[in-house]
Amino acid sequence: MPLERPSMYWLRIALFSILDSEDSSSNNYIIAKFILENYNSLSGVSLTEISRKCNLSKAAVSRFCKDLGLMDYIDLQMLIRASGQDDLSSAAFTDTLQKEEFFGQLDLTLKSLKSAADNPVVEELIADLKKSRSVSAFGHLQASHIAYILGNNLGMNDIFCFCTQSWTEQIQKLQEAGPDDLFVIFSASGEYFKRMDMNMHFLDKEKAPTIYMVTFADSKVQLHRKIKKIIIGGHNQWLQANAAMNMFANYLSYRLRAV
Repeated sequence: MPLERPSMYWLRIALFSILDSEDSSSNNYIIAKFILENYNSLSGVSLTEISRKCNLSKAAVSRFCKDLGLMDYIDLQMLIRASGQDDLSSAAFTDTLQKEEFFGQLDLTLKSLKSAADNPVVEELIADLKKSRSVSAFGHLQASHIAYILGNNLGMNDIFCFCTQSWTEQIQKLQEAGPDDLFVIFSASGEYFKRMDMNMHFLDKEKAPTIYMVTFADSKVQLHRKIKKIIIGGHNQWLQANAAMNMFANYLSYRLRAV
């Protein structure tokens, strides 16, 4: 059975991104810092209690959850509780099993990614990255840090890439986009737009943006016909998903290094 990673792992990445990008006096920074410092004792803590401990309103905490791409505070609590359950199950793996699992999964991931690189859609993405005037890379929680990795790598190739942790900013950017805008969406589950509950009519207009979604074969989500899907692996499991998306972001950067 493949080794799964605790849900809190992904949440921590998103929280650290907030600490890196926001002012220390902002509400989101204060809440993110509090969660990171106290996550082992937050299971079951009410919205009222966390707002009191952060000295902020409940509305501020709710907005923080939405900026993370969560539905509400209950969604955040579900992630925290799932983390505790996953920690218990992962303790059963010995060091030897973990080593075998890690390198075995990486080997499978590399083979899948090499096959995925032969997809003509990948070449289309590389060509679009070379010529596009406006590039954005987005993701939800676990995929958001991959978007930032791609953005940083593109920057080293003199290609500016807009990235943001804020869910509301991502929605606004997509809705206002035009034909000169290119989006790379990382979504292991393929549920990025479903999770966002976004009206997809912005893609029906004549001058719509170009969108690529990087995902996995076991995603059953029906995407808008204009979204170009790139499948980089067979299964959305933590180790494969994390490694494959990281490798794919670096592969794109490698191909663009001579631009």
